[in-house]
Amino acid sequence: MKKILGRIALGVVVFNVLMVIAAQIAKRMLPVYGDADSDVFSLVAAMDGVEFASRSSALRAGSGTAIMGGISLDLSDAELATSANLELTAITGGIEVVVPSTWRVEMITTAFAGGSENLTDPDATQVGAPLLVVDARTYFGGVSIRPADAG
Repeated sequence: MKKILGRIALGVVVFNVLMVIAAQIAKRMLPVYGDADSDVFSLVAAMDGVEFASRSSALRAGSGTAIMGGISLDLSDAELATSANLELTAITGGIEVVVPSTWRVEMITTAFAGGSENLTDPDATQVGAPLLVVDARTYFGGVSIRPADAG
């Protein structure tokens, strides 16, 4: 029994070391661009946290990758031209997105031992409301979308 527990402990340590190495590689290789006024942005949080608030007047696309870290993405002051795409990946990390309550949010989810939730109210939006399409991929992590007025 001690041998089995020892091997499990060793496996956990090796897994964590590999995740740290992967996070450091991702931090150096994944592109990060855009500022608060950009219509397109890319964020990476690898073993740290990133807070980003968009004030874009015609947001078109964005991406966020959290590896053993977290991203807080505030889109409550942004405007969409008509629609925008957001690609989010959380690997042993988390991403929280705040959107205006007037936006429609459609979510496509791929999850492995993780999860995502869309807390926006699909009935509260008007016909023709701006559409945000979120492609969320979670691996031992999570993605959450909530309206700005939900506190």
